[in-house]
Amino acid sequence: MAESREAIQQALTGLGWEVQAGGENDAEIMGGHGKYHLMVSFEDGEPVSVTISYVGKGGEILSRAWPGVEHLPTPQKVVRALS
Repeated sequence: MAESREAIQQALTGLGWEVQAGGENDAEIMGGHGKYHLMVSFEDGEPVSVTISYVGKGGEILSRAWPGVEHLPTPQKVVRALS
């Protein structure tokens, strides 16, 4: 059984991401930490992938299939990985 949108939002907030509240787009949940962004994409109400991006000079994008909330990265891990 896939995690709910609410559980994913709570997990991201608990990890230290600034989650954008209640957008009209049911296809994604966005989290931010400075110039680092995390997006959980949904299809048919189920999480399908995670995309992490750095929007600074020499920006980078990492994407992977949905790993489950227990494998979502903290902002600090993303900063280290993309530094």
